[in-house]
Amino acid sequence: MLRLTLSTIRTRKIGFAGSVASVLVAVALISACFMMIQSGLSATPEVDRFGATAAVVRADTDLHVGSGDDEEAVPLEEPPRLSAARLAELRAVPGVADVVADTPFYAQAVDRHGAALAGPGSGPSWGHGWPVARLTPFVLNAGRGPEADDEVVLDADLARRASVRPGDEVRVVTVAGTQRFRVSGVARLDSGRAGLPTQSALFFTERAAARLSGADGSVEFAGVLARPGISGAELADRLRQTLRDPGLRVLTGGERARAGAPETAEKLEYSTQLFGPMAGIGGFLAVFVIGGTFGLSILQRRREIALLRAIGTTPGQISRMIAGEAVVVALVAALPGYALGVPLARLLRAVLVGQGLAPPEFVVVTGPLPLVIGGGAGLLLTLLSALTAVRQAARVRPAEALQEAVGPRRVMTVPRLLFALVMLAGGAAVLALSQHLGGEVGVAFLALVVILFIGAAGLLSPVLTRVLEGPAGAVVGAVTRTTGWLAHANSAAAVRRVSSAAAAIMISVAMAGYALLVTAVLNDTSAAQGRERVVADRVLVPRNGPGLPPGVADTARRLPGAETVSAVRATSFVSYVLGTPDVVPAQLVDPGTIGKVLDLRVLEGSLAAVKEAGTVAVSRTHAGEHGWHVGSRFHGWLADGSPVDLRVGAVFDRGLGFADIVLPRTEARTEARAGAQTGVRAGVRAGLDSAVLVRARPGHADELDRALAAFEREQPAVRALDREEYGGAAETSIERNITGTYLVLAVLVSFTAVSLVNTLVMGTAARTREFALLRAVGASRRQIVRMIGWETGIVLAIGVVVGTVIACVALAGANGALSGSMMLTGLPMPLYPLVLAGVAVMGLASGLLAAGMALLSRPMDALGGARE
Repeated sequence: MLRLTLSTIRTRKIGFAGSVASVLVAVALISACFMMIQSGLSATPEVDRFGATAAVVRADTDLHVGSGDDEEAVPLEEPPRLSAARLAELRAVPGVADVVADTPFYAQAVDRHGAALAGPGSGPSWGHGWPVARLTPFVLNAGRGPEADDEVVLDADLARRASVRPGDEVRVVTVAGTQRFRVSGVARLDSGRAGLPTQSALFFTERAAARLSGADGSVEFAGVLARPGISGAELADRLRQTLRDPGLRVLTGGERARAGAPETAEKLEYSTQLFGPMAGIGGFLAVFVIGGTFGLSILQRRREIALLRAIGTTPGQISRMIAGEAVVVALVAALPGYALGVPLARLLRAVLVGQGLAPPEFVVVTGPLPLVIGGGAGLLLTLLSALTAVRQAARVRPAEALQEAVGPRRVMTVPRLLFALVMLAGGAAVLALSQHLGGEVGVAFLALVVILFIGAAGLLSPVLTRVLEGPAGAVVGAVTRTTGWLAHANSAAAVRRVSSAAAAIMISVAMAGYALLVTAVLNDTSAAQGRERVVADRVLVPRNGPGLPPGVADTARRLPGAETVSAVRATSFVSYVLGTPDVVPAQLVDPGTIGKVLDLRVLEGSLAAVKEAGTVAVSRTHAGEHGWHVGSRFHGWLADGSPVDLRVGAVFDRGLGFADIVLPRTEARTEARAGAQTGVRAGVRAGLDSAVLVRARPGHADELDRALAAFEREQPAVRALDREEYGGAAETSIERNITGTYLVLAVLVSFTAVSLVNTLVMGTAARTREFALLRAVGASRRQIVRMIGWETGIVLAIGVVVGTVIACVALAGANGALSGSMMLTGLPMPLYPLVLAGVAVMGLASGLLAAGMALLSRPMDALGGARE
C-alpha cells in the first residue's frame, strides 16, 4: 500500500499540493496560537518591584466558592489584606531578617504646567512608604529620604518629567485631594534605571503613607528579606511550612514579579487568553477546510477509485491508501507550517504590543512544544478529514463505483444529513439560549451559534448547492447564452465540486460577517445606551489617572450653577452566571441623586428603593437570566469577598457598558476604607470615583461652565466634558477594548480566505482534460476563461448567500440579546458590501488564474497526458 500511496501522489501533483497547502495553513495557525500562549505564560515584567526580597506574602486574591471538585475560584477586585498579627508571625520565622509592609495607594505628581503625570506608558502612579524602597531596591540619587509628613521622594524618571529636584515643591494628587509636598530626594533603581518600566513611584514617610492609603494597620504585600546565608528558595519553603494557611500566598519568581506589576500581568493575561479560543475555533474550521480539500481531491479521483474497486481492491485497502496519503501530507506540511507559524506569531505580537494590548515583555517563544502540538493537530485533523471523505467512496460495490464515476447518483449520505441536522438543531438551541441570557453573555454565545451553523451548512452544502444553483445558473444563462449556459450546465452536473468551492466561500463570508456585524451591533448599542443614559449637563472624569478623589464631588456641589451632583464608582460583584460564580460589573451610586443625572430606563421598581438597606438595582439581562423581579432575593459577594444577601429593588434596561448590579455606597462596607478598592488589581484606584455627573440649574448652564473651567485649572486630575464629548470618549474606549477580538477574527477570516483560494485553484486546475476537449471541438481560450468566470460567479453567489444568511442570524441574535428585538438592523455600510466584493475579487482571481494555468498546454497533449 505504501508503494501505491506514493505512486498516486506522484501522479496527482495538483491534488497533493492543494492538500498540503490546506494542512500547512492549519498547522501554522495552531502553532502560532500555542506559541502565543506559551509566550504569555512564560513572560514576566522587565523589572521585579520586589526583586530584593526572598518572597512576598499576600492574602489569596481569589474567592473560593464550593468545596472539593465543585470548588470555583473567582478573582476578587478588592482582595483581603494581611493583619499586623500576621506580620509579627512572619517576622518570627527562622531566617527572616525583616518584613516590610507595602500597601500601594494612588498618588500622582503634577508638573509645572499643571498636568497630573501618569506612569511611563500611561501606567499607574503609586505611593509607598519610604521603607518600601528597600524591596526593589531604590537608592537615593540625590537628597535624602522623607523625614516630615510633607516630604516626598520621587523616582528619577518622574522627577525629570515633573521638572523638580530636591528642595523644590511639588503638588501631589491623592485620595485626600491635591496637596503640596517638598521633594526631599530623588531615587533610582540600584541597577541604574531611572524608574520602573510601567509605574511611577512616590515615597512618603510611613505615617503619611498610612494616612493616605487608609490601610488601618492592614497590609497588601509583605516583603520578606532573608538573613545572610539563607537562600530565597529555602526561606520561601520555610514560610509555606510555617504558615500552612490556604488563605495566604507565598510568591517567588515570576509570580512575585507579576504581583509587583499588576498592569503588566493583566495585559499578559488578556493577550494570552485570546489565543486559546482562537486555536479551538481554528481547529474546528480546519476540519471543514481540510475535509473540503480532501473531499474535492477524492471527488476528482472517483474514476481511479472505481477502477481499483473493479479489480478487487477492498474498502479497507482504499481507506489505508488514503490514510497513508494523509499521513504523508501531514508530515510534509508540519515543518513548513511551523516555520510559517513563527512569523505569524511575531506579527500577532507586534499588533498586540503596538495597540497597547500586550506589554513589551511579551516576547514570542519558539520551541518544540508548539511544533509537536501544531504538527500533531495537523496529523489528527488530516486523518479525520481524509477518512471521513473516503468513507462513502471506499464502501461502494465495484459495479456501483463505476456508475458513480460516470455520474454520482447521491448528493449526500444519510449519516451526513443526520449529523448536519443535529448541528443545525444545536445552533438553534444555543441561539435560543443566547436570547434567554441576553446582554454581553448572550452575545458571547453567538460565536458558537455561527460555528454550529457553519458546520451544518458545510455538511448540507451539496443540497444547498443543488437548490441555489438553479436560480443562480438561470441568471447567468440569461445574461450570456453561450459561455453562461455552458457554465450553468457544468455547475448543475458537478454539484459536489461546486459545493466544495461554495462551502469555502460560505465559511469566509460567515466568519467575516460575524466579525463585522456582531461587533458593530455591540459597539453601536453600547454607545447608544451610553448617550441615552447620561442626562447630566456635564461629566467630570479623571485626566491621566485611574479615578477622581472623593473631594471632587464635594467641591462640585458648591459650584455656582450646579443643581445636582452625583458621583459613581466602578466596582465589581460576584454573582452566578450560567450557574457558576463569576465577576459582573457593578457601580456604587447615591440613590438619592443618581436618577437626576442618569436615565437607566427603569423597567420595574424604582431607584429610590435602593436607599433601603440590602436593596440593589439589577440590569434587565442579568435579572432575566435568573428570573428575578422586584422583591426577588439573591446571594452574592462584594468586591472584597464579603457575602451578602440582597433584594432586587429595581430592574433597569440601559446597563450595557455600565453595570449589571447597582449598589448604594453604604452597601459596599469596605469601600468606606480608603485604599480598599483595587482598580488594576493592586490598589491604584483606592477610594476613587469613576465620574462625577453634574446637572445645571435651569438657565444657569453658562454660569456652571465658567465655574467648571476655573475648577479644571485648580484640579490637575479633573477634566470636564459635555454629554457629547463623554459619549465620544466612551465609544473610543469600547473600540479599544474589542481590538483583540477583531485581531482574532481577522486571523481566522484570513485562514478561511486561504482555504477559499486553495479550493478554487484545485477545482479549476484539475479540469485540464475537460478544457482540452472543449478546445478540441473549437472553443477558444477566451470562451473557456469566460465560462470559468461565470462558473466562479455561480459558486460565489451560492457561498455569499449562505454565508450572509448565517451572518444575519448572528446579527439578529445580537440585536435580540442586547435590545430584546431580533431585527436586522445595524448593518455596517459600506464595510460589509466591501468585504463581499473582496471575497468576490479573490474568488474570481483564483479561478481565472487556475484556468489560465490549465490552458497553457496544447489540447492534444492535455488529452494524451492528463491524469486528473
